[in-house]
Amino acid sequence: MENIKLENFSTGYKNKIIIKPMNLSIKSGSWLGIIGANGSGKSTLVRSICRIIKPFEGKVFLKGKDICELNNRSISQQISFLPQGINPNLLISVNDLVALGRSPYKKFWDFDLNKKDKSIIEESLKLVDIFELKDSLLNEISGGQRQRAFLALALAQGTEIIILDEPTNYLDINHQIKFLKILKDLQLNKNLTIITVLHDLNLTARFSDFIAALKKGSLLQVGNPKEVLTKENIKDIFDINALVSNTKYGKQIYPIS
Repeated sequence: MENIKLENFSTGYKNKIIIKPMNLSIKSGSWLGIIGANGSGKSTLVRSICRIIKPFEGKVFLKGKDICELNNRSISQQISFLPQGINPNLLISVNDLVALGRSPYKKFWDFDLNKKDKSIIEESLKLVDIFELKDSLLNEISGGQRQRAFLALALAQGTEIIILDEPTNYLDINHQIKFLKILKDLQLNKNLTIITVLHDLNLTARFSDFIAALKKGSLLQVGNPKEVLTKENIKDIFDINALVSNTKYGKQIYPIS
C-alpha cells in the first residue's frame, strides 16, 4: 500500500523549476533515502511532499487523497517533518518542546494537555531515551540529545509518516548511528514510513529500504540500495569514482577520486 504518491509532479520557486516532472511511490512502512549532489532538489522534494511548497504541475497523493485538498491540521496529523536548521537555542524545556507535537489535535484557544496527551509525550520521550532530561532546557543538552528531543516531538504528533531533512548534521558518527538505529527500531516496531535526506551514502545504504537518486531536479532512479548505489550511478550523480563493496551492513561506498 502506498502512503505517498507523486504523479507527473514538478515544483520550484517563483518561476524557476527545481523538481522536474517525476512519478514516485512510497510504500507504507518503508524507509526511503533520498540522495543527490548539492542543488539536486532533495530539500525541495521533501518540503513539497509536506505541501510546504505547492506543485507547478501534477499532484501529491497522501493515502490516496490530493494533498492540496487537505487542510493543514489533517496533513500535520499524518506527516511529521523535521527540517534542516532547527534553532538549538530555544528557551524551552524538552518536555514543553515535545508537547508541541500534540498541537495538531488541539483547538487554537485550548492547549491544555489531557491524560492522553501526557501519556503520549511520556512514551515519546522514553522511546528516544531522554525521559530523564524532560525538565532540562533545550540549550543545556548536547547536540545528540537535542536531535532525539526533536524526534520525540515528531513522535508525539502520532503520525505514520516522518520526514527528516539532514537529521544527522552536526552529530558525530557515534550519535549518527545511535539516532538512525532509534529511527529503524521505530519504523519496524510501529510500521512507520520514514523519508530521510542524508549526505552519507553508507548510512543511507545501511538504513534505507529504498533509495531515490536525484540529479539536477530529475529522478534518476528508485530501487533498493544494491540497485541504486552502483559505481556507475555514483559517478553519474556525484561525478566521483568510487569502490562499492557488499558487507554484512549492506553496501559500502569508498570514494577514490
